[in-house]
Amino acid sequence: MDFNKIEKKWQKVWEKEGIYKIRGNQKKFYVLDMFPYPSGEGLHVGHPRGYIATDVIARYKMMQNYSVLHPMGWDAFGLPAENYALKNKIHPRIAVQKNIKRFKDQLGKFGFTYDWSKEINTTDPEYYKWTQWIFLKLFENGLVYESNEPIIWCPSCKTGLALEDLEDGKCERCGSEVEKKPLRQWVLKMTAYAEKLLKDLDGLDWPEPIKEQQRNWIGKSEGTVVKFEIQNSKFEIPVFTTRLDTIFGCTYLVVAPEHDIISNLKSQISNFAEVEKYINEAKKKSDLQRTDLAKEKTGVELKGIKALNPFNNEEAPVFVADYVLGHYGTGAVMAVPAHDERDWEFAKKYDLPIKEVVIPNRIDKKNPPVNGKETKERKNVHAIVRNPQNNKFLCLKSKKFHWITFPMGGIEENEGVVEAARREVEEETGYKNLKLIKILGGEVRAEYFAKHKDENRAAYTTCVLFDLIDEEKSPVEKEWEDSHELMWIDEKNLNYDTLCHAEMDDWVKRLNGEGAFTEDGALVNSGATTK
Repeated sequence: MDFNKIEKKWQKVWEKEGIYKIRGNQKKFYVLDMFPYPSGEGLHVGHPRGYIATDVIARYKMMQNYSVLHPMGWDAFGLPAENYALKNKIHPRIAVQKNIKRFKDQLGKFGFTYDWSKEINTTDPEYYKWTQWIFLKLFENGLVYESNEPIIWCPSCKTGLALEDLEDGKCERCGSEVEKKPLRQWVLKMTAYAEKLLKDLDGLDWPEPIKEQQRNWIGKSEGTVVKFEIQNSKFEIPVFTTRLDTIFGCTYLVVAPEHDIISNLKSQISNFAEVEKYINEAKKKSDLQRTDLAKEKTGVELKGIKALNPFNNEEAPVFVADYVLGHYGTGAVMAVPAHDERDWEFAKKYDLPIKEVVIPNRIDKKNPPVNGKETKERKNVHAIVRNPQNNKFLCLKSKKFHWITFPMGGIEENEGVVEAARREVEEETGYKNLKLIKILGGEVRAEYFAKHKDENRAAYTTCVLFDLIDEEKSPVEKEWEDSHELMWIDEKNLNYDTLCHAEMDDWVKRLNGEGAFTEDGALVNSGATTK
């Protein structure tokens, strides 16, 4: 059977009868493909891969008696067509016309359900006059504005590039290193439609992961712009934050390499040569490379300038770092390292202060508060005692309740945290010779039911880490000794499954030198408490 002959015959019949043209008296359905760039010798395998799928949908809807609009067209403006014309030493218009003919011939052989009377060419004045009309309407309604946004720039070709125009981070056309360069341009005010875009996603019959990607792209955030004055200057750095309540924990500011504060205060920055070198390196990176969460954070302090916290007038150093993007938000962030993992990593690397101002609130799932019981608040201390000889940790196992816990208890009046922790360890275990290692961050608030007291507790707890020096002990009260037994557990068992502390995840994170709280803790937890 000669399939080529059969297909040609019936395609001519279908074209003559116009079976793929839209009908005005039926239910309507619109199928839209991504228009190809007519910038090569012909189609590649990626084109029909997508077009076959949409053609199946179009045919299915036609069989359901829908009038289907399934157009095809050519995305003919831009660098792909221009590059092809330069490479082949041919005028772009001639090259585009030649390539369109080739693409159309190839698509015709597939027999897709295109209505060729609706063909679109973006270089046709009859088409782009409408894009210009749309722009004017947007302009008239204040929905476009001029801005200096950074683009990928090829200094050799002197043109802006898309990510698709790069090969290994270099210009596809000439092989030159590219850079990020602010360029005066028109910008669409998408933020004016953020709420509608988000709301309309709810009604779409799309997979939830796709809708979530769209929400992330829209990127709506609700918060406050705070202005940090630069000491001894007329300039200020505006910062957008969704958590103004953490501003007292701000210990430094970070600006993007593109931020104009750097050029404005060039004469005051004593290490400007170092800063300029860092900025030039950042220009060679894509946004994806710069914001990669796995990437080690780098930056350079702008020595000679300090920002003033508007809430307490404290000085804060200012850094330039490439993980902050100039076109995102205000191009600057206030760093609160105790409550943001990225800021914490940066602060640890550059030995910057970490000031805790938000208390995470934990509900004990094993012993949750009981309705109708009295709730008492108190200051608590947990003592983690490590035996450096075998890296095991001292715990107490209750003989009356199903509890395994660290030595712990209330902090008495006029008693310090470390003093209270030492006292609890000695009273409950007898061990008296301890070496203080560190206090594991600030307080954590925990709500639970204290069975031994038949009351709910809301405990503000601090954790102290000690190393055991020797086995010397003091006597322990008989009643306590009869109701508890000592045990040493491995590090791998320091978790909430083994121990009855709602705060265990916090203590283990801090014990391992991780950030104080991340988004699953204080910053997003609706029960977080601000000091």
